[in-house]
Amino acid sequence: MRLKTLLLGGGLLFSSLAWAQNETVLKGKIDMKTLMNDTSATWFYKGVNSYQPNDNMLNYIKTNRANFNMVVVMGTWDNTSREVVPALYKVMITGGSPDEQIVMFAADKKLQTDAPVDYKVKKLPTIIVFKDGKEEGRIVGAPKESIEADISRILLSSTKKEKE
Repeated sequence: MRLKTLLLGGGLLFSSLAWAQNETVLKGKIDMKTLMNDTSATWFYKGVNSYQPNDNMLNYIKTNRANFNMVVVMGTWDNTSREVVPALYKVMITGGSPDEQIVMFAADKKLQTDAPVDYKVKKLPTIIVFKDGKEEGRIVGAPKESIEADISRILLSSTKKEKE
């Protein structure tokens, strides 16, 4: 009897571990609604709801939000992407930026996205900030300070270049 219980318990444990490993790996162009509707992306809700952006940096982004757009390449399977992308969306939503300001591509484990342009991504996530169609800067992997501070730094650097 104990052997059957042990085997049954072990089988259930193994199957639950195998199921946890079988999460969705999205590839191609996605958006916030895709992540919100994906039942395996509970990390997205948790990340958006728990992230608290810095108000000063957020105000700078709000003031300059019409001047830039972004391309984000992330992996739904990648832990750093699972931390950074919800924080980015919290910053952009709180900053009043429209969804169209972010074009996002999901990469598979070989970093393939099926994007129409090669963004030369070597690490996930990669957030590329564009101004007037020109790349102004990137956040590769985890932000140096915070997502809002790094975006603000890129925007400030871009503004300084314009004045020179």
